[in-house]
Amino acid sequence: MFNNVLTYTGNVALVSLLIYKSFQSMDMPWLDAIIPMRGIDLTELDPQAASNLTCTIAIDNGTSADSDQMLPEYLQVLKGYGMKDWLLHVAYGAGSSLIMYYTVCGYLQWQYYYKQRHEPHKWKCQPERFLTPSNERHEIIVGTMNILFSGSLSGTISCWIGNGNYTTVYFKPDEQGYIYFFLSIPIVFLYIEASAYYYHRLVHFPILYKYIHKHHHRYHSPTAFSAVAMSPIEIIFFVMCFIVPLFTIPVHAWVFAGNLMYINYFGMLDHSGVMLESWFPWQPNSKYHDDHHRYFHCNFGFNTTLFDRIHDTLRREEREYGEDIFLVVNFFIHVYPWYKLSKLIRSRSCMRYAS
Repeated sequence: MFNNVLTYTGNVALVSLLIYKSFQSMDMPWLDAIIPMRGIDLTELDPQAASNLTCTIAIDNGTSADSDQMLPEYLQVLKGYGMKDWLLHVAYGAGSSLIMYYTVCGYLQWQYYYKQRHEPHKWKCQPERFLTPSNERHEIIVGTMNILFSGSLSGTISCWIGNGNYTTVYFKPDEQGYIYFFLSIPIVFLYIEASAYYYHRLVHFPILYKYIHKHHHRYHSPTAFSAVAMSPIEIIFFVMCFIVPLFTIPVHAWVFAGNLMYINYFGMLDHSGVMLESWFPWQPNSKYHDDHHRYFHCNFGFNTTLFDRIHDTLRREEREYGEDIFLVVNFFIHVYPWYKLSKLIRSRSCMRYAS
């Protein structure tokens, strides 16, 4: 039940790489039996054995001159740019993402929409509404295309990192100190949540909504397949936005991978249309995001209501909502709540001086 999976599922390749490399860098002898060549010290071997082993590793890694000449020209070009084995990374990212997407979404579809379709009042967020057959087919087709696309992007990023190119990711927990290690968990979480919230607010501006985000709101009563059924422009933004910590701040591989898996998990559940509660106090239930699809311009957050509360965009019973009822009139006031606060302070100051 993984979220919009890289945007959301495509991160399988990236997460796998980060976890593998972090284990590879740790001082744990029992891993030597699991990760080939990990525990071998060439200085302890006799010269002939070390030479043979070095040649074997060079050939396996495609670093010998002969192996370079055997590669197609375009692969040699990619290797020259530090993207060796790019096709393998992309194939793994796209393939594993697609398998996860259909496994998770298929399970939810079977368990609720097929087996319990006759009693939606017991489990469905919008028991009176179901997607039309044409919209169900549409979300699966678009979602599949986006999963393959996002998986390919994720595979490309994992290829870049796996080839030793620039990144701020580190793999030993004590490298930046354990205090920073644990503090970086909520920092990365809040960064991703804030980025998603403000981007989400932005694409609900009338022009951007009409040409970009409305494709996703076609599914008024979403299912898990709807999670990545959106414009490719949004897919690119989410992928690029989520990977910023990998190139800007020191972040441990487990911290980033853990945040990503958490966000992926609840992102998928949020779009399932099934009434589900969270065991984390900050995580809203699935109806929170389902209401966003039902009422359109409210509940813009994903994994916490924090920013909706700050900007007064939580759904309220007394407010009128609709696809054509935008928040644009007060857009900047909502985005910059301190403007309202400063206005209130000035008005009270004037009243005090007048008295």
